[in-house]
Amino acid sequence: MLTLEFLTIPDPDGWHPSLRLKGDWLIFKISDGVLTGYGEASHSKQDDQCRRAAEVLFKKHITEFNPSLDTLKELEQEVLSTTPDFVTATAWSGINQALYDLLAKREQVPVWRLFRDKPGLEKLALYTTINRALKNRSHEEYLELVGKVDAHGFKTFKCAPFEKVVDPEHTLETSKAGLETLEILRRAFPDLGIRVDFHERFSPANFFKILPALEALKLDWIEEPFAMGEDYTELRNRTHLRIAGGELFWGNEIFRNIMENRWVHVIMPDVKHVGGFGPLLNVLEMARGNIEISPHNPSGPISTAASIHAGALFPEIVQSLEYAFDGGGTRLKYGERVENGFLYLNEKPGWGIDPETMAG
Repeated sequence: MLTLEFLTIPDPDGWHPSLRLKGDWLIFKISDGVLTGYGEASHSKQDDQCRRAAEVLFKKHITEFNPSLDTLKELEQEVLSTTPDFVTATAWSGINQALYDLLAKREQVPVWRLFRDKPGLEKLALYTTINRALKNRSHEEYLELVGKVDAHGFKTFKCAPFEKVVDPEHTLETSKAGLETLEILRRAFPDLGIRVDFHERFSPANFFKILPALEALKLDWIEEPFAMGEDYTELRNRTHLRIAGGELFWGNEIFRNIMENRWVHVIMPDVKHVGGFGPLLNVLEMARGNIEISPHNPSGPISTAASIHAGALFPEIVQSLEYAFDGGGTRLKYGERVENGFLYLNEKPGWGIDPETMAG
């Protein structure tokens, strides 16, 4: 008989009003009485509801579940045939991650070892997102924070300076502040890669109007300026900039549609929302030889570990991983090894992260 418990770790950077996804790090704990598997279900925006959904799902499907690669695949096929709301999708994703962690700990191997004898990588390039670390979002704070990013050895960072854009149909005036911020950062840090997340704040027509200014900044990519769909075909035709998206989608079909239509250059499945680790691997398998993958991951240590384990299985397409900037080193206690902008894979059982015993 398996049991389910929850652990909440306060987000060390807090919840700024401009953040698209708010919440602490919500960790699911699935135990068999001897070993515990951990999964992350952060940023559903409704943590209490996510816990309740997980309890219902667990009681119905998991209490007497015996995890193996075969039984996990069967469960995933059953679950992925449904169309859950975002909170329930996040709950399923946390449960799935925890079951893989538990299975690997029973086998006394890292999760990636369940699938292959040797990992495809030893370390994975990170791009650090600074959006959660900003407090007042002034130009001075941006410059100070990106200076720390540079000093920590990161080659690329992501920001989202268009919080003043609140009406997609009236953006020309409100977008000026974001463009000014990017211009200041580009002048101060000419050698750093800049990725910009627009959080779907624009209409296609208005976003096309600021494309020349964005292209002049030599950005590394532009991310989700508007809702994913056919307008991305025109966006690709209008710009040479790389386009990324797909951070909150569930399952396989939407990613298959994105890839078949070539709407973006980089897709961004998130292990916390796509259905979990197994469904993330499904997306990577579809993407093999077709498109670059950069897992969406502005969250905690469990989802970060799960993402690099996926990268170790598909190193040819997973080129980078998102990582919330940790200027104070608060995440080191969870067992992450980050050096000069790279996250290192470990060979400890499961994810190699224990948010409880390593929290002291």
